[in-house]
Amino acid sequence: MSIKTFVRRATGTTIGVVGAILWIGAGLFCLIWALEVLFSIFGWWTIFVGLILLPVTYLGSIFIVWFSLGQFPWIMLLPYIVSFVGLATMAIGGKVRGVA
Repeated sequence: MSIKTFVRRATGTTIGVVGAILWIGAGLFCLIWALEVLFSIFGWWTIFVGLILLPVTYLGSIFIVWFSLGQFPWIMLLPYIVSFVGLATMAIGGKVRGVA
């Protein structure tokens, strides 16, 4: 393996790891906040439904909080956007590494 290939793979992996940390951190923050709001309004059963429908809960977390509280959660907008930026960063890391 040449030095150029090694550096490219190391750079792509580093970029992908940074993207994964952003995605997991911000995504879990949004998901836990949405589950907490659902729990405080509807009770225990909504946590189980929210976990069964995890992708829907994650994608709709900002809307769940918005419609449940009655006002737009501006403070939640930043981690929501950061989670999607993390996904894009992971994709860029894969392209740089040569995986995808």
